[in-house]
Amino acid sequence: MGAWEVRGDVTGICKSWRDRYPHLAAEVTRITAPMGRGIAWEGAEIWAYRDRPRNVCELLDRNIADFPQREAYVFHPGGERLTWREVGLRVDRVAARLQREYGFGKRDRLALLSLGCPDFVIAYFAVLKLGGIAVPVNLGLTPTGLATQIAKVEAKAVLVSPENWDGKLATVISSLPSVETVFVTGDRAPAGTIPFAHLDRDGAELPASEEIDEWDVCAISFTSGTTGVPKGTMLMHINALGCAQNIAHAAKGLGPEDVNLCMPPLYHNTAVYSDLMPALLTGGTCVIMASFVPNDAIRLIERERVTWAVGAPIMFSMLNNPEFVKHDCSSLKKILFGGHAASETFINQLNRQFAPTAMVNGGSVSESTALGFALPTEDALRKITSCGLSTPNTDIAIFDEDGNEVTEPDVIGEVGYRGQQTNAGYWGEPAKTAEVFRRDGFVLSGDWAKIDAEGYLWLLDRKKDMVVRGGQNVYCIEVENKLYLHPKVQRAAVVGVPDHMFSERLKAVLVLKSGEHATPQEIRDHCANYLAHYETPEYIVFAQTIPTNPAGKTLKPPLVDFWGETEATPLARFLGFCASLPPKLLDVLHLKVDDTAITPHDGLRALKDKTALGERISALIAESGVVALTKPTEARFRA
Repeated sequence: MGAWEVRGDVTGICKSWRDRYPHLAAEVTRITAPMGRGIAWEGAEIWAYRDRPRNVCELLDRNIADFPQREAYVFHPGGERLTWREVGLRVDRVAARLQREYGFGKRDRLALLSLGCPDFVIAYFAVLKLGGIAVPVNLGLTPTGLATQIAKVEAKAVLVSPENWDGKLATVISSLPSVETVFVTGDRAPAGTIPFAHLDRDGAELPASEEIDEWDVCAISFTSGTTGVPKGTMLMHINALGCAQNIAHAAKGLGPEDVNLCMPPLYHNTAVYSDLMPALLTGGTCVIMASFVPNDAIRLIERERVTWAVGAPIMFSMLNNPEFVKHDCSSLKKILFGGHAASETFINQLNRQFAPTAMVNGGSVSESTALGFALPTEDALRKITSCGLSTPNTDIAIFDEDGNEVTEPDVIGEVGYRGQQTNAGYWGEPAKTAEVFRRDGFVLSGDWAKIDAEGYLWLLDRKKDMVVRGGQNVYCIEVENKLYLHPKVQRAAVVGVPDHMFSERLKAVLVLKSGEHATPQEIRDHCANYLAHYETPEYIVFAQTIPTNPAGKTLKPPLVDFWGETEATPLARFLGFCASLPPKLLDVLHLKVDDTAITPHDGLRALKDKTALGERISALIAESGVVALTKPTEARFRA
């Protein structure tokens, strides 16, 4: 069923921060999205903050007027420090020159391909001042990937760092006809490009002006999911402002005296809407890391007296190292993290390490900006693996496969968000917009979830990542949470491995704490104390690291056919596969070679003896991995 097919009113049984904190209920009101502005859910009624600026640029102007000499940004490792007055002067002259010298205007797109630096921040705000659209692009993409995203939004210009020009964008720029100008960060530029310093040169300029309201698109953010082709979701000024206000409330108040440490990369939603925008809202200082280095973060917390930070749980986990105790990090008392349920081990470690006054697990989906749910600090231990309540300007509901709202507690369905942070839709993709953005304002998340009898949200797993073992649905996050209770486990990721007998079997990939050793059976025995037999991983693989995307989300697809750090030959990979199995499965016919069932022991002997069967197994593994032997012919496993 398409998301457009709405069946009846939706009440949303998830409780809200409006219910928990009555003073917040007075800060929001119901508003209606305007018609004819390209908003997928035009005419829908949503919650929004009463006292909200008209646009992001209004916040910048206010800070320049109120705090001209206060430090706005500190950049690491470059060391640049900018006051609000300096930011204002630079933004104004860059905006004016973009408009007058390069014809940049309303709804024109500027793609940003740089790590956090002054040029990125100045360009971002200059584009918004013109009514244009900023498009941060994931720097981890291949040259073709970069070109695909830039082409999708038909960017008029690009701001790129020298290292991302050489060998990356330079190799594909000829395939991007929409790009009229390439600006390179700094004061030098390769042939065919223009140094950003040319826009940012000294000299007075008449201010650029453009009518902007809260329903104008200010950015296109590519979805950060760990599977599939990213889509460009259109953020409006009202979305950015709503997220900033939510962050300030979740942190139990932020003001101009607060100092933020921005740890995620600036091309990610978390950095812009959970760090940069709240600091802009409050007039505080934002310390921007070009890239996250744990020991650098620890030193910055001490040196800059950082008071609040937002990041992926893995970032805070990495701060728990021997360097931490050598520095005074006592100023950091407001910590926000998440995007998903957090493990009990992580929450308890965070509480011991920082004794925070605000410790909030929150998140959303890219299509709903960055903070649609949050677990209040007061519930951090009582509801330790819950994701909490809807933020003050958000409704949360659960939907069944037919699009009907689920109103019974603890019934699993797909979670949807509606509110001030819901984006306008996907850029240039009306069909995909119709699959996700409902006419009533709810955006579907692709996450399985439930809401308990108290109205608290529990995210279970991505719909496409849920493992179905022998007809039993297994939610990987629940298994991962139990794995984290093992004292030797540092990181855990659970995936499904295709299987001829059960459709899928569970696999856990684990990183152990430094100096620790464990056996696969030790891990299975631990899980058996907490989980049903079908929820206990059968495959156990140990690793040095687990891959993540820039948001800190685990990249699960590469783990399905990962059998250890040494996988040079088909025999070595198959040995790793066999080592991950319980001994009882080594003599079970659950592998197939050209429709012939074999046991893992059969396959191992054939590989070692280099028989005809062994040569065929070797060829299959070399071509398609060990899963070529485990994968059924079901349609969902054919890709």
